[in-house]
Amino acid sequence: MAATTSSRAARDDTVDVSGANFIGLLCSAVMFIAFIFMPWHGAKLVDNVAKLLADLLSGVPAAQVTLAAGLIPIVSVVGVVLALWGVLQPERGRQAALVTLILGIVMLVYCLSLLLFPGEGINMLASGGSGFWTLLVASLGLIGQYALTVPGLSGRIAVRAGRGVRLPAIPQKYVPYLFLIPPLILYLVWIIGPTLATFYISLTNWDGVSAPGYVGMANFERLFTVDRTFSEALLNNVRWLALFITVPTTMGLGMALIFNTDMKGGRFYKVSFYSPLVLSFSVIALVWAWLYNPRLGLLNSLLTGLGVTDPPGWLGDRDLAIWCVMAAAVWRQVGYVMILYLAGLKNIDPSLVEAAIVDGADKMSLFRRVILPLLAPVTTVVFVISVIDSLRAFDLVAIMTRGGQSTQVLANFMYMEAFNNYRMGYAGAIAVVLFAISMVFIGFYLSRVVKDELEY
Repeated sequence: MAATTSSRAARDDTVDVSGANFIGLLCSAVMFIAFIFMPWHGAKLVDNVAKLLADLLSGVPAAQVTLAAGLIPIVSVVGVVLALWGVLQPERGRQAALVTLILGIVMLVYCLSLLLFPGEGINMLASGGSGFWTLLVASLGLIGQYALTVPGLSGRIAVRAGRGVRLPAIPQKYVPYLFLIPPLILYLVWIIGPTLATFYISLTNWDGVSAPGYVGMANFERLFTVDRTFSEALLNNVRWLALFITVPTTMGLGMALIFNTDMKGGRFYKVSFYSPLVLSFSVIALVWAWLYNPRLGLLNSLLTGLGVTDPPGWLGDRDLAIWCVMAAAVWRQVGYVMILYLAGLKNIDPSLVEAAIVDGADKMSLFRRVILPLLAPVTTVVFVISVIDSLRAFDLVAIMTRGGQSTQVLANFMYMEAFNNYRMGYAGAIAVVLFAISMVFIGFYLSRVVKDELEY
């Protein structure tokens, strides 16, 4: 009897429950997607559970959902966490599957209660949307996944499934493409599709409400011949680009060279200079707007204390405003460039530096002839990132000046035309110009990367 018990326990320990945890992960993710993106009743996507629950919590009458719907996101998130826990720690996989089973029972009881006891005048059996039925199926999946943890039953399920299904053999050379298909589909839907739609919108006079009318190249003609605001925005982007390529790159490289040594307190200084990158652009814009405040700001308070009777208006000065906004952007960018160059310096072979020192190279020659050439790949990355960041500048301008005082940039100008003036077609033309400028630098970067890989 003892031998039988021990052998049964040994078989239990050898059962692979990763399949059960994977099904739990899949069903929990589907449940969360149904909660946000699928209609709870009817066929309108706007009638999803997340929106109806938000209406209920906001006091909107006839929200057509109860507070019990709040169980859906809780169960889905907990299910995902449990499944990942079971996958990462296989010895806990059975416990994770058991708790997932309990979650599935809870959600199944909730779905059945809506079917058997309709409330708020909604008959889910007749008018339940795809979100409700998806939730019901996902709940059954959370319950059924536990069957894969039963030693004998999981084996029989696998054998019977194997008898009934004969999957075609896939050549090994096509396997990588199968893994690429899902991200490529997402990229096509969320990136390529909207980009092509923007190209079409740029050729119309669409206002975002009525049907678009084809106007050809009229929007582009107006951009380059009539609109002075576009010229101002383009010039400000060029200024932003020139400043971003020079100042953060120089300062970041200099600090990287300093902090790459064993100086005292180096870690503290690295974290201090990198910390602005952790903050969002909105927070940075508010902080710097306070610094520039003409009455209570730190800068003017210091200048007044030093005896300056008429301190600048900073963001209110048309000649200074754009440079003040760019100063906030540079403050954030320097730490990022520093980290990139620090990583590049760590990858330099010390033997090359030591050999140059043995040959009698001084510090300046060592930097110019050894370190800087070896940092060329990092410099290329820094250059492209600086260009892209300068071209997509938006947040700081929108919050600090709202595009006033001659601080308009292309991204902010595009936003204002689209959502303030309701000229979607004209905004689309600005977006196309911005896209074309970005592609010039991105193409340069990709050509360098491909060339380096071919040489390697």
